[in-house]
Amino acid sequence: MDDSYEIGHRLIVVVPDKTAEAMREAQAASEASDESFAAKIAKSVFSFYTEPFAITLGKQAIELIKTIMDALDKGADLTTLSYSESKSLKLEFPPGHPRENVVYAQHPANPLVYYTASSFHRQAFEHKFAEVITLLSSLGANEIKVEHVSGWDQDFSASLGISAPTQDSASAGVGKKGAEKSSVLFEAKLTGHDSPSIPENLTWYPHESLWQAVATARVNNGLKNFNLSLTYSDDYGLNASFKATVKGTGLDLGGKFEEHQATVWKITGTFGPASIQGVADV
Repeated sequence: MDDSYEIGHRLIVVVPDKTAEAMREAQAASEASDESFAAKIAKSVFSFYTEPFAITLGKQAIELIKTIMDALDKGADLTTLSYSESKSLKLEFPPGHPRENVVYAQHPANPLVYYTASSFHRQAFEHKFAEVITLLSSLGANEIKVEHVSGWDQDFSASLGISAPTQDSASAGVGKKGAEKSSVLFEAKLTGHDSPSIPENLTWYPHESLWQAVATARVNNGLKNFNLSLTYSDDYGLNASFKATVKGTGLDLGGKFEEHQATVWKITGTFGPASIQGVADV
């Protein structure tokens, strides 16, 4: 493993082990003309591959290295990581990944989780939404309502697969398109309880002071209702400028790039055991 690698690089490209070694050897080479540098890349690559597939694998490795070097020359802040390194660091990728040529972006609050650059914003926001719902449920919420304030709205919530687990969801317009869209994105009625707890291993919670205040008030003082925000304002450098930098280099963002939108969703509801009527509505 490259000793210079630290958990915390925002953008990575995972490549075969031997290609990673050749890549680093080529980067460490002294400055020279393009022709001699290309020759050094080829020499480095072929030294790591043996027959009978040395020529084929070597050529593939050279093309991949040139692609990455091109992206770096254009200003892309990428770190090359080998397959072995990604496994030893126990990095988590989407199912079926990592793949060659694909750029991955690090989760904003978990340095071991990486999403494809194309779906980064959707997956990060979806994870944040899921975590706050999990937190409120563990705290004993019997009613939860999520309303759009700004940014991503019903079209986006529909792409997340958000739907309310109640019969009221249809009338609330959850994830539906229409001439007049309701501001309600999610609405649920739960059994609720009076034994509040804070789940372990939460990712976003340590960075959300309002979530912490609500949880503390519920656990220590029996809070009966809540009103908090789900915010997503930072683009973490994955924006139009980043997309333009990578475009044309041969690197893959992992699909159609989903643009960032500064978003605020309001979450309100109540805690405690649901009423008999409330349970019947579930």
